[in-house]
Amino acid sequence: MAKVVKNSGTICLRAEVCDLERTLLGGQSFRWRKLCSEPKVKYCGVALNTYWELTPEAEHIAYEAHVATNNPTNTNFTSLLSDYLRADFDLEKQQKNWMLADEKFKKFVGQPVRMLSQEPLENIICFMCSQNNNIKRISSMIQWLCSAYGNKIGLFNGQEEFTFPTLKELQGERSCSQLDAELRAAKFGYRAKFIARSLTEIEKLGGLDWFEQLRRLPYMEAREALVQLPGIGYKVADCICLMSLNHLQAVPIDTHIFKLAQRHYLPHLASQKTVTSKIYDEISQHFQQLHGQYAGWAQAVLFCADLPQFQPKLESNAAKKRKK
Repeated sequence: MAKVVKNSGTICLRAEVCDLERTLLGGQSFRWRKLCSEPKVKYCGVALNTYWELTPEAEHIAYEAHVATNNPTNTNFTSLLSDYLRADFDLEKQQKNWMLADEKFKKFVGQPVRMLSQEPLENIICFMCSQNNNIKRISSMIQWLCSAYGNKIGLFNGQEEFTFPTLKELQGERSCSQLDAELRAAKFGYRAKFIARSLTEIEKLGGLDWFEQLRRLPYMEAREALVQLPGIGYKVADCICLMSLNHLQAVPIDTHIFKLAQRHYLPHLASQKTVTSKIYDEISQHFQQLHGQYAGWAQAVLFCADLPQFQPKLESNAAKKRKK
């Protein structure tokens, strides 16, 4: 039986450059939750086969990392978490650049959102589940998937936590139709067949090696390769490019960004009701020209600013600034 090993430490990310609430609960990942235990708030979740408890402090983030293993682990968890939160990226400098290039951008800068560096397979399945769905429901689906096919890490804060399943664990001895049926029984709906078929296709293309190839390709080529998978359109492909393949210029256009673009950036689109391929490209290219090589990260800031759960926080910050 695997033993749970606990590690603890800190990473040097100040509160001014990392808002964990927006970063972890704002729709990039679906495996995190907020725990309010006086006097501090913790953010708990699974990433990179590890269960994390993160406590934001003024000058750093303290972490506890729990991993199930049969052997002593030599993993550098500080490095692992730093890579996940892209701690080496100078967000303060980049936000200043965005505000210089885009006078409208400053009204959306509430708290700093970091772009997570996620594992491609998990990212693909999560965003296939995200279509016509909400964050709470997506999180529930992914939790079921991990408990059904992943490996148990342990019981933490009243909830059993599991690793995200590998390609091999998801497929096992199952046929594509068998996995489709299992996912449908778990209420994945029409997404079940697309997930099952995409996993088969990813295996044919080389599995994890294929993801590494996509990282090395130019952004547009990686995007075109992804949309060849069953059930993946340009929005999901851009999410994967941005969040897992290090193509930080990718700008996913969903309903939030479409409406925000109509209101603030491209008013001539105000009468449009749906995002056609032409409109998608127009909005995406507009933000890429405006915000440069990290346009996808800028989009994440805009996206979180437009989410209802963060509106009170944004208004509170604005009020504080007016009083100074």
